[in-house]
Amino acid sequence: MVQYGGDEVAALVVDIGSSSVRAGYAGDDTPKAIIPTSYGYIAETSTGDDVEMGDGSQESPATRPNAKMYIGQNGPSMWRPDMEIANPMQNGMIHDFAPIPPLISYALKDVMRCNPIEHPVLVTEPAWNTPANRERMAEIMFEEFQVPAFYIANTGVLNAFAAGKGSALVVDIGQSMASVTPVVDGFVLRKGLQYSALPQLVHAHAKHLLTSPTQHRPAIQLLPHQLIASKMVNRPLIPSVAILPVMLNVKPVEPGQPPKFTPREDRISQTTDSWRVWAEGREVDEWVQSVAGVLDQGWNEQAVIQRPARQYEFPTGFNTYFGPERYSVGELYFNHSMIADRNDNLPRALPSLITASISSCDADTRHILMSNMVVTGGGSLFSGLVDRLNNELSRHWQVKLHAPGNTVERRYGGWLGGSILASLGTFHQLWISKEEWQDHGKAIVGQRCK
Repeated sequence: MVQYGGDEVAALVVDIGSSSVRAGYAGDDTPKAIIPTSYGYIAETSTGDDVEMGDGSQESPATRPNAKMYIGQNGPSMWRPDMEIANPMQNGMIHDFAPIPPLISYALKDVMRCNPIEHPVLVTEPAWNTPANRERMAEIMFEEFQVPAFYIANTGVLNAFAAGKGSALVVDIGQSMASVTPVVDGFVLRKGLQYSALPQLVHAHAKHLLTSPTQHRPAIQLLPHQLIASKMVNRPLIPSVAILPVMLNVKPVEPGQPPKFTPREDRISQTTDSWRVWAEGREVDEWVQSVAGVLDQGWNEQAVIQRPARQYEFPTGFNTYFGPERYSVGELYFNHSMIADRNDNLPRALPSLITASISSCDADTRHILMSNMVVTGGGSLFSGLVDRLNNELSRHWQVKLHAPGNTVERRYGGWLGGSILASLGTFHQLWISKEEWQDHGKAIVGQRCK
């Protein structure tokens, strides 16, 4: 049996999330390639079968009949007539494997400039992944990429490793899912696994807030910059001498006032619904990351009024100050009372997920888990979220939270854990070699990757 291990084999680590695909070399601190998981495609009437990457290069056969795919940083974000947007992920798992090979190929070959044939590859998976999905990923790696060795590892375990812990309660808040995974001695306690679509609720609520009028402002148009020809802004850049006389006669848009912009009508008529929804989602995410926060002691009307408002400007030029509503978004991670009366079957909040997870574990492991809580994922970067979570949990248990201050480490903890694991010399016996795949087929995946 061929064995691989340590830095000498230059293993690759691939972490596929709902927001982005991260890829890089084992042993590195950060991924070399970070590309959007969403991709664009245009249905063609011709019989051409090429996949067109974001940079215009043609790489591999199209995964959709008579379609061109646009992948990478300039894939979905670059406006194209009649381009649709799709994402292969659903509730944290791959539900459409067709675009996965082109996405991985672009990350490894186009961005990293490496040949997968020469490198063992470790791929991450959520704790609730299915055996069929794991086997399909192994099949893609061995049959399509011809990798010499493969392994698939649980993101809960990897996030614990990234934090330097063999045992931990991993609270992972991603773009679409929030999960709580108890890990003891490097293994997931399946009975304690809890997850919900909580981040999707937070995003939907943020979009509803922005697009609904209030007594202080009109409904906000989430028109992306790609569909805007020109606009008036609140703080114009220092103008050149040539245009200064013109600008002196133009009043800038004051906070809270209707925007003054000219849309690109030629583009709007050729914009698909899926691209518009994707673009609006990006505008919501930008607003959330820039403005939204969480009250550290729980929702309190008096406390939230005393917090300073924060100004934000949208691509249309509309700008205003956001006060209490910027905290109501993050509050949904902990409390659904403000929207429960008009929504049924809401996903469980973080305290509920954590309580259910700990309660499902044996009593002798609870102290270890509560003393080693790891908070990770891009959603955990909400201002004030970690402090609030610590305050909520400390009312019931003695807990110790670990949340990396480095945003890259927090956002890409799963990838970093994979980088650490795949670089260990002791890991070499866990790789599934190509010979083993040929001898045992899909059955070897479940036997080797626990």
